[in-house]
Amino acid sequence: MGITKTTIGKLIGGTAAALLINFSVLAETVEITYEGLGTTTTLDVIGSSDITIGAFELTIDGDNRLAVTNDNSRHYLNTWDATVNTYTDVQNGAGKFNNSRNDKTKYNQAGYLFTLLDFSESLSATAAKYNALVNYVIWDIMGSVPKLKDRSDRRTVRQLKDQAGGQNNFDWSSTMLVYTSNERLASRELFASIQPPIATPIPSALFLFGSMALGLLGIATRKRISA
Repeated sequence: MGITKTTIGKLIGGTAAALLINFSVLAETVEITYEGLGTTTTLDVIGSSDITIGAFELTIDGDNRLAVTNDNSRHYLNTWDATVNTYTDVQNGAGKFNNSRNDKTKYNQAGYLFTLLDFSESLSATAAKYNALVNYVIWDIMGSVPKLKDRSDRRTVRQLKDQAGGQNNFDWSSTMLVYTSNERLASRELFASIQPPIATPIPSALFLFGSMALGLLGIATRKRISA
């Protein structure tokens, strides 16, 4: 008995279903908890309350992180479960805002803007403001935003949008992860660095250097005594 078109169709359909099942199994799920305002700041907007925006302090599966949201809601004020989406996942259709054929370009533009953010634990007022404006443009790309009051802020935003507009194919695979809520009706989603902040190794290095210095000092002292 030969292989019919119907049989081939069933085989292909079964393989596709298996791949989808395997993908869902492999997708990593994490718990995200809001911890504090981090280095966020406020931006004055027209016709509504000021918005708090920038890098919030969170824990992702217990690791302290700074991350930015990609919309204007206050969904960060709790604990929620999320699926970790990589660059490849998003190019293949993952993500809350990836609903049409070209929506992945929004993530690519946002991924470019992400590289402009400063995730230091403390920032000057100027740096925090710039972070906020970059995040504001990310919100604008992914959806909609209230209009800013300050003309200088609006000028910076236009410049950032122009920069991001040429980055439809930007590869953010080495810098960013997208954390997408597992809640069916929630649009919550945030962007964070692939690697969590690493504790500054300077104290350990100083300790090692100090130990070496003390050792050398002891050797020199013994040589003087023996002489």
